Amino acid sequence: MLTRPLGATAGDFLTKPVAKGGLDLGTAGSSAVLLAVLIGLMGYAHIQERRTAVPRDKSLTGVS
Repeated sequence: MLTRPLGATAGDFLTKPVAKGGLDLGTAGSSAVLLAVLIGLMGYAHIQERRTAVPRDKSLTGVS
């Protein structure tokens, strides 16, 4: 599968020292970045789902 090597590579990049080509965020910093990315992607998916939702026809839902 792709997710395990991709996650390990992303984690290494976020936690490695700058001298070795990373961002040196540490464990807590990299967790915060990954959490922000996860929440951002969930928000994006939610917005896309709401945009493509078919509106209900209220004239058929009941008698007033």
